[in-house]
Amino acid sequence: MSLKAFSVTAGIFFLLSVMAAAQQEGFRITDSRTGKPVAYAHVKIVELGSATSRFFVSDFEGLVRYTLRVPVQVQVTYVGYQALTDTLRPGDKPQLQLLPEVFSLDEVVVTAQYNPGSADKSLYRVNVINQLQLRRAAVTDLTSVLRNQMNIRFSQDASLGTGMSLQGLSGEHVKILVDGVPIIGRLNGSVDLSQVNVQNARQIEIIEGPMSVIYGSNAMAGVINIITKELPGKSFAANAGTYLESVGKIDFNGGFSLSKGKHAVGLQAARNFFAGYSPVEDGRESLWKPKRQVTTDLDYRLMLKKVVVNSRFSFFDELLLVRGAASAPYYYKAFDNHFGTRRVTAKVDFATKSPNPLTVSNSLSMYNRVRTLYYNDLSVPEKWPLEYDTTGFGSFLSRGMYSLRTSSGKLGSQFGYDVTHEWGTGERLDNNSHNITDVGVFATFQYTPFAWLAFQPGMRLIWNNRFEAPLVYAMHLKAGAYKGFVFRASYAKGFRAPTLKELYMLFVDSNHDIKGNPELKPEYSENFQFQVSHRIEKTTYATETEVKFFYNNILDEINLLPVLGAENELQYTYYNVDQTKTLGYTASLRSSLYPMFDLRVGWGTTGTISGNEGIDKSKYYWTPEAGLDVTCRMDDIDLHLTAAYKFTGRTPLLYLTGEDQVTVAYQESYHNLDFSVLKSFFNQQLAVSTGLRNILDVKNILSTGASGGIHSEGGSSVPVAWGRTVFVKITYAFQKDEKKK
Repeated sequence: MSLKAFSVTAGIFFLLSVMAAAQQEGFRITDSRTGKPVAYAHVKIVELGSATSRFFVSDFEGLVRYTLRVPVQVQVTYVGYQALTDTLRPGDKPQLQLLPEVFSLDEVVVTAQYNPGSADKSLYRVNVINQLQLRRAAVTDLTSVLRNQMNIRFSQDASLGTGMSLQGLSGEHVKILVDGVPIIGRLNGSVDLSQVNVQNARQIEIIEGPMSVIYGSNAMAGVINIITKELPGKSFAANAGTYLESVGKIDFNGGFSLSKGKHAVGLQAARNFFAGYSPVEDGRESLWKPKRQVTTDLDYRLMLKKVVVNSRFSFFDELLLVRGAASAPYYYKAFDNHFGTRRVTAKVDFATKSPNPLTVSNSLSMYNRVRTLYYNDLSVPEKWPLEYDTTGFGSFLSRGMYSLRTSSGKLGSQFGYDVTHEWGTGERLDNNSHNITDVGVFATFQYTPFAWLAFQPGMRLIWNNRFEAPLVYAMHLKAGAYKGFVFRASYAKGFRAPTLKELYMLFVDSNHDIKGNPELKPEYSENFQFQVSHRIEKTTYATETEVKFFYNNILDEINLLPVLGAENELQYTYYNVDQTKTLGYTASLRSSLYPMFDLRVGWGTTGTISGNEGIDKSKYYWTPEAGLDVTCRMDDIDLHLTAAYKFTGRTPLLYLTGEDQVTVAYQESYHNLDFSVLKSFFNQQLAVSTGLRNILDVKNILSTGASGGIHSEGGSSVPVAWGRTVFVKITYAFQKDEKKK
């Protein structure tokens, strides 16, 4: 072979080798802050125009070995980073950069949005509790999620569970949703947050302020939307976990999903057990009642060419045991109440694959609560049922929305409807059947004349079969970002009709005597909010400061008030307070020093006026609060250390006197401090969390200020928590990728 021929052959061989190496190299995934490779990231690749998906995992160098022959859409996910979607074409040599979640100041949100989008671009101020925060806190139910959140305060009942307030307004004014579907089963006006399982939550979104235009009644104070994890596109995925707490709490959960072609199915189940607790041993009785919970979620997804169909069947079952004291003089007999709660929800959603999507959701929910009174012979021991009473509630919801936005993006609109029909029957509803139907039609219009300015008016027409409803309207404004500053302002009207429970429910046991009031009137409200935030984001650190002011004015607010001076000191009734105003502010700081520290600081105060006979209508009763959340990250060994603190100041409480006047008492201030450690193993398939809850060992706090009845002048003790505990949470997740075709 001549020298010339050898040179040509060698050149061709070298060129082919380089091309082959380039094809084999694929693309690399790196950390956008440090430039280091992200190993074991999950990658989904879909050829444009094809329904076939392929799945990969990046190697130790962050490399994904895939030959780009046609344009593809790439989705990259990894715990601790924001999800990334990009389009790659042949010839590209991309380096996909993932932004750490510690810098997630603009998470993707879905609640009340035209399309899923950045929280930073939303006209609403959406507080997002993301997946990483949920894992750090080792949460099990909605109570543990919200415990240290600013502007949220809890009311604790050892039998009825945990209620809450937002912006000084009670839980009746907060709509709690799971993927947009309201949870039914309010006992004392609020949903028991300990019954809301969040093991399958992807993130939780909180919007403060009236959302009555979009979500109708029970959304005057705001909305909490639990966004569950989507069925993964893997051919098979499974998970299992357990949670143990030294107070006698033992939880187990697990599930799996299967995916093939257009179809995907998933099952999640959990069993939770709590043995009960009393700060002081008192025979058979427990201050915190023993209970057992079982939850199951069955999901099915169908991916068609232009439509996605999601369906879910959810089942919840709880048994709450209220043990009575042994009777004198021989102490061998006792009476116990067993409260069985069952909630079943079936939901079907349709959504079009379009830049201007149409979504329709239909759900049917059934709630049933059965009380059984048992006679116990403790000398045998045996028990016999003596009496039963059953209360049932049902709800049908149909909701549809169509979102439209022009190609320029300057004009947008959203039109929707929702129909809610609720019914109830049983002995606790005076042995009658009752129903309420609410039909709403709403529209919002969004105009963005400049990149830095957007405003959105909206209105809702309501028909209610029991009460006359007004036109509800709202205006939202957003300006910025300008040199890091963003301004948001809103004004909104609200309306809330009394629920069936508030009108007719009778709930009586050894600890409660709650009576409905069929004379209740609906509530009417107005709200004003103003918020300003400033963001600084550099290579190794990010900071966001925010100040928010709010004002609520409610006419005929429905309150569940203890009755002072009643023959039964446990008697409560629902009552229209002439006028209630809340006024306050919150200030917060979020700061991250990558990759070591994440800091969140918040402080604020809320003032309340209840304009009713017997109360000074010119005086605000103030409740301060403060919070601190610090996390130390050691990514090299997958270790996170988190401390969370919350101070809740002295809180005013309303009471109804025998003369039909309202008086004020106080619940004293208290502190909560938690500490947790999160460690991951085996490429983050196994996660172990442990730590301390309620380190300051707060159990009961003093409630003072009223005269007579439930809270005397000297005060009485109110349960807040079950004291200092140690917990351990272990989770394991396994995924098997679809085989390459």
